Amino acid sequence: MTELQQKITTEIFWCLEGKIKNEHLTTTDGQTIKIRKEKDYEGSGIWLCVPATNSTGEVASISVVSKLDSHQKSYCIGRITQVTKRGAILVKVSNSCKITFISTTILNVNGVYRIEFEFVSGQLHATAVTRLDSVISSKKTEASPISTAPTEQKKIVTSTKLTIEHSWKEKLEPLILEQIPGVQLSNFNTFKNILEWEGEVNNKKYRIQGNVGSTELAIHEFAVTNREPIMEPGDSEVDVLRVTPLGAARSIGASCFRVEIGGYEIVLDAGTRPKGNNPLPAFELLKNPNLILITHAHSDHIGALPVLHRMFKATPMICTPGTRLIAQVMLENCLKVNLANEDFEPLFEEQDLQQTLLHLETQAIGVEFQPLPGLTVKFINAGHIVGAACIYLKYGNRSLLYTGDYNVANSRTTVGLKLSDLPTADILLTEATYGAAVHPNRKQQETELIQAVLNVIAKGGNVLIPAFALGRAQEIIIALKTSALFSNKDIPIYVDGLVRKVTDVFNDNLELLPETISNLASISRIPPFCDGKKVIFITDSRERPFAMAKPSVIIASSGMLSGGASVYYAKVLLERKNAAIFISGYTDEESPGRLLQNMQPGEIVTIDGQDYTVRADIRKFNLSAHTDRIGIGQVIAKVQPRHLILIHGSPDNLHDLAKTDLQKNYIIHIPHCGEVIEYGVFPDFVSQKKQVELENPKEIELEIVAERDGAWIRVPQEVVDTDPRWEWLSQMGIVRAKWHQSTLIIKAITPQHIAKQSAMVSPVNCCAKCQFFDERLCSMPESIFYNRQVDPQGVCPEFIKNE
Repeated sequence: MTELQQKITTEIFWCLEGKIKNEHLTTTDGQTIKIRKEKDYEGSGIWLCVPATNSTGEVASISVVSKLDSHQKSYCIGRITQVTKRGAILVKVSNSCKITFISTTILNVNGVYRIEFEFVSGQLHATAVTRLDSVISSKKTEASPISTAPTEQKKIVTSTKLTIEHSWKEKLEPLILEQIPGVQLSNFNTFKNILEWEGEVNNKKYRIQGNVGSTELAIHEFAVTNREPIMEPGDSEVDVLRVTPLGAARSIGASCFRVEIGGYEIVLDAGTRPKGNNPLPAFELLKNPNLILITHAHSDHIGALPVLHRMFKATPMICTPGTRLIAQVMLENCLKVNLANEDFEPLFEEQDLQQTLLHLETQAIGVEFQPLPGLTVKFINAGHIVGAACIYLKYGNRSLLYTGDYNVANSRTTVGLKLSDLPTADILLTEATYGAAVHPNRKQQETELIQAVLNVIAKGGNVLIPAFALGRAQEIIIALKTSALFSNKDIPIYVDGLVRKVTDVFNDNLELLPETISNLASISRIPPFCDGKKVIFITDSRERPFAMAKPSVIIASSGMLSGGASVYYAKVLLERKNAAIFISGYTDEESPGRLLQNMQPGEIVTIDGQDYTVRADIRKFNLSAHTDRIGIGQVIAKVQPRHLILIHGSPDNLHDLAKTDLQKNYIIHIPHCGEVIEYGVFPDFVSQKKQVELENPKEIELEIVAERDGAWIRVPQEVVDTDPRWEWLSQMGIVRAKWHQSTLIIKAITPQHIAKQSAMVSPVNCCAKCQFFDERLCSMPESIFYNRQVDPQGVCPEFIKNE
């Protein structure tokens, strides 16, 4: 990898000479541009500006950054995210700065270019372009029509990422060096005019944040924790392992778990509940956590993190890089929803959110690290959504694996959890959203969904697909765009609500997605999720009626129709006979989405206090990002835990899963919130006999010792000394051996067996010969002995001979 590929700074540098008056700049050639008033500039001069353009490349307004001493050539360095047939190219300079240029040069989507440009007739025209992320494309060319094949796309690894304005980055970095001498800055990023760096010097790590237009800096030093574990009386440091659910126990929502391992108190996830008056986990059960680890950015796993950070400001928080990137959008939405709810006080404020993001550390997936002395942690790809990870903990003799949400199957935006990545663990804490259910074939479900959409469109109707904003919505967008049935038809796909913001993050960070997505962008030369033609973002609520004015597909959050933009569209489309609402995944039992699935045409549904008659076609398609019974079984078999804790599911689903063959091999827990599960301690409902079976091996190796007058079978001394079953067997004194093909099966001869054998040879029609005799119990409903233990030699008038 070349040095050029390792370090690419994206920026916009536009010099305009002219006079500023009354919030407008008039150039020397007579063009007038509106100024977004951020600073009070007046008079003539040479100005450093940042443009805001529309989709045709026309400059709608500018921000004036500073006054320059001399005129310099204008240029932009950024990543191409869209190319149109009319010669317009959309260049991403930062998350909040995207500029449209007019170019006659064929450029590759996802490529990083330096573009020199001029301001002509109200538009920005490229005069020369240079490809920066490819050695092959590094030669500068004059802007003219060319007909070369697209160069091979390469992922860009950047240690200095996107900046909002060149001047502010250049102004702030010297100030950072003054406050932290010798610091090496890396991982630059921006979000909503916040500039962010990571830095390291003398084995100390920092996160630095600044704001466009301000020289003030927020500097956070990531503490190196040397806090020794605190042991409870009677605990052994290497053996202690306890789990206490603080949420998502016998339910879905507010995922949060307290883990005590090696004397440390660790919190896994900190989510919120989507409904009810108790949105938070049971944080009151925490003492003073040493560490907080987050699996992924869905709100039911991360939504309460700002609250938890406010409670324990000194406790380190760690997640994957993908999770932290998406967390910005998801937590902002949580704050927005909180502020909009007038019935309850907001859970946290903007300051809490910003402090959480400032202090939230990242660790790569697949790499072990030690955040606390003696504690090994590893994030393992979970295959649920972008950035999602399982969490592995190990201290001394004890280990735990927490799955978070996961999927063993690949999807269009994630690579599935690989069983080979999973270690063995003493305790497995696994989600069981779907219990013992088995998913239908996903590809078939996608095909049926697309065909159902086409059927509705053919009738002149609209299709609403309520979808989870993070993960599900992007899956459906790609499925529709790449379908041979759909792609050649002129059917617009409108994207609204939180879906739009999350999809924007996906478009801007293709390196987090499977290579197939990058390849799609390279081949089509348009962004994979939103191209402005086939896929259109609804950026203003006033645009929503236009999305339903002609046949279309609308993908909007929330997926359960419990809020967000999808509710607006549902209210309109529910009463249209030629419309459809297609539910795409999991819905809570009490959610409007679940209610609609069970309704027939003509029934009345109440939404936001208003009644609607269901006339639209309502259907459910299973495109879940959660695994099913088969996937859960595969994970359990690979991890081989002694204790299996089932969480993140309804009580019925959890118990259905527990009733499968799992109960034969594992100590299964379905805990309540606040219930403590300790390694080596059985639940009260497990019988003594079952405990013995689970604590001791199912198979043992016996030694055959040959003698002159026969052979002896020698039982290992460890079994004789420690296995209670041997003590019981030896008291019988007699065993019975039976050949099954080439296998010899040895069974104890119990008193009950002897009594049954004696009864079978007697001439009496006794219980032992009855077809309702089940070892010791009578299974004849009409018998007075029904379901009772009976003597094999007993006699009953309901006797029916076992043929």
